[in-house]
Amino acid sequence: MKLLLPLKYPMKLTIVLLTTFLSLQVFSQNLPSSIKMKNIPGATFTMGSNSLIGNPTQQSAAPEHQVTLSAYAISEAEITNEQYVSFLNAAYNDGLIEIVTGTQGLDNGKKIIIGTSNSSYEGKSLYSLEGTRVMKDHDDADNDENYFTGAIEPENPLNISYIGFNEGLNQFYLKNPHDTNDFNWYNLCNYYDYGTSQGTWDTNLKNDFDDWSGSGQNLSNELQGWTANNPENAVNLPNQATIANWPVTFIRWWGAKAFANYYNMDLPTEAQWEYAAQAGQNYQYAVHDGSDITDANWNQTSLDVALHHVREAISGEANPFGLYNMAGNAWEWIADNYAPYSTDTVNDPFIEANGSDLRCWRGGAWNYHQATLQSSIRFFDNEFKGNDHFGFRIAGAYSTTGLLEKNQNELFQLYPNPAKNFIQVNVNDNTVHNVLIYAIDGQLIKQLTVHGSATINLNEFKKGSYLLKINELVEPFIIK
Repeated sequence: MKLLLPLKYPMKLTIVLLTTFLSLQVFSQNLPSSIKMKNIPGATFTMGSNSLIGNPTQQSAAPEHQVTLSAYAISEAEITNEQYVSFLNAAYNDGLIEIVTGTQGLDNGKKIIIGTSNSSYEGKSLYSLEGTRVMKDHDDADNDENYFTGAIEPENPLNISYIGFNEGLNQFYLKNPHDTNDFNWYNLCNYYDYGTSQGTWDTNLKNDFDDWSGSGQNLSNELQGWTANNPENAVNLPNQATIANWPVTFIRWWGAKAFANYYNMDLPTEAQWEYAAQAGQNYQYAVHDGSDITDANWNQTSLDVALHHVREAISGEANPFGLYNMAGNAWEWIADNYAPYSTDTVNDPFIEANGSDLRCWRGGAWNYHQATLQSSIRFFDNEFKGNDHFGFRIAGAYSTTGLLEKNQNELFQLYPNPAKNFIQVNVNDNTVHNVLIYAIDGQLIKQLTVHGSATINLNEFKKGSYLLKINELVEPFIIK
């Protein structure tokens, strides 16, 4: 595998290094500081896999071929509810979006967000403000191969839209799971089974509140103790601060695209996403080490109905590029239209098919099976769809400059930046930090500790690609 980095100056090394407490704020002045971008060196790698697990169609849709990517950056995690609320308010104030009542399909009678004539996505649906858990005949008990007829097995009621709109304040806000003005969990557990033909409903109202409150089928205890009069008694129910950091779901493709464009970013291409998921090491699974799928958030018990929901966007173990939850949690919308790709060697591929509304998504989700966690497997859906497991992350330009900042706003510095023959790391927190340098294939090359400052002499390294790890943070670099 060949790694490439754009060089702004004649030098041996172009590098961005961060200690555990550092963040890199670049790309757009308006990009929320909570969104951390990770630099990914350019690379030539094998995209696709001839040994995928899955159905024959999925296996044949991702043939191996050589792809060369320019250097780029990708967000360390999926975009969260809180981050999406900030975008919606900014876009709403700029006149780019509006709220309408849907008239078709599952949006019929529900409040959805669409683009205005001032936007580049006029009339496109971005997000459903009234999204609720998926209701379908998961086990196909009526044997008609139609998930939308027959008796329903509902998902966890916590799989719901967490963004609302306050008409009095004229702004979007993050809903509070313990506020009955936002969620009456008993009523939200009401449902009807489907009828015998698609689009019809049975007339018998059902309610599965007990199943999710520690009794009934005892599917979960997250609603245990909840009543409309005393919602705070539901101590197992995630609070507002927790769901703020969950990945935003119920996102349609245009909802992801609009967010990215607003901050002068984009969605990752299929090739960019796959290389980041492979972590530069041809990982079969898009997990932190390529194999430990127990660390990912997916339907590990292989139930017809997954009983849980998304977890925080930054959770589990990061992969060697510093990326979280590439596998599982929420499906991630991709920039490309879905179409067969060539097995020819290509540079920076991007599929754009005129007239197609099929868009790629990658990575699996909390309620999907093991095969979807593979780095190279491909999936797609219509760009106007988006339920409780559709999310996204963003991509942008590789950067070698920026503000190096501690979480508590204490500045740290690296000298020189850009570096040539050495790197000096300065840390001001009186803590000893372990510094590990690996070859791109995972071989440990050098180990040292930093207390105050340390100088790393690069002349003792061979030309090649490396990963530098400081505590739990990993950054790639190349010596030419």
